[in-house]
Amino acid sequence: MKYILTGGSGFIGTHFTEVLKKNISCNIDVEPPKSPNNYVELNILNQERLSNLQVTGESSEEFTLIHLAAVHFDFQKKFYETNVQGTKNVLDFIEKNNIKNFVFFSSVAIYGNSVNGKNEDSPKEPVNDYGKSKLEAEVVIKKWHENNKDCKVIIVRPAVVFGEYNFGNVFNLIQQIKSKLYAIIGNGKNIKSIAYAKNLVDSVLFSLENVKQNYIEYNYCDYPQMSTSKLSDLISVKLDYSKPMKIPLIFTKIISLPIDILEAILKRDLKFNSMRIKKFTESTFFRSDKIRDLGFKTNYSIEDAIDNTLVWMNDNEINTLRENWYKKASKL
Repeated sequence: MKYILTGGSGFIGTHFTEVLKKNISCNIDVEPPKSPNNYVELNILNQERLSNLQVTGESSEEFTLIHLAAVHFDFQKKFYETNVQGTKNVLDFIEKNNIKNFVFFSSVAIYGNSVNGKNEDSPKEPVNDYGKSKLEAEVVIKKWHENNKDCKVIIVRPAVVFGEYNFGNVFNLIQQIKSKLYAIIGNGKNIKSIAYAKNLVDSVLFSLENVKQNYIEYNYCDYPQMSTSKLSDLISVKLDYSKPMKIPLIFTKIISLPIDILEAILKRDLKFNSMRIKKFTESTFFRSDKIRDLGFKTNYSIEDAIDNTLVWMNDNEINTLRENWYKKASKL
């Protein structure tokens, strides 16, 4: 099988390229990848250029397109243009080139807030533009598939993804603990669903090879699910640090009130405010039983994943890499 990636130069795409290697026929992105395997500089919003792109390979070869290109972060723009219209352009490309398998990276953000653990059948109530645009794209894909049933469609909804090459929530948590200025706010019992990138990639390849349905949606996060306190303790042990102290929630609320007022006056984000405290202390708990019930087993435990992430952080100039990543991500 040959693979086409959109957004393959990003964090998850880099993990795909490390696994798929020479089986990547085309990597479509606005930035060059870490390993330039058949890289094509192209924005999926450029419908004309995308439409004219030729898929090359033996006539007997089956192609899979893995659609990773997206706008994710609060500081980015064009959520609907990239995540919805960009997906429509990709679907046109798939149809034109008779591509047999399509993997769409959605997100658990389509469910909105989740305290008790939402699964694939839970109501879809996104609370931000990222979640809303991903849900809208899913609706587009499902409707498209009704007229293109020969194409196998897999929609994967990851929780917070972490690992090598990532600068998101788990990376920030590790950095905070390493600073020795970190403390758990509240009792720390809130569940934070997370997904190690290598396990996530493996789940997609498992689905392509083993799932018989021609259309499937599944959540992905790693088990066992961990509370903020347990995850923080695990990272601290790996770093050979003391376990973090806990600060009562009411204390931080009192401190954050004048900061909220100051932010409103200055019209600036001062990083520590009541909204961030609320986000940190709430559960973001999702269930990922469906893919496991189909037979998927992970190759990496949570401990393995943290170990691998720490090795990567120790072996690289993290501040430089993060600065370069932020500059690129801010353009979108």
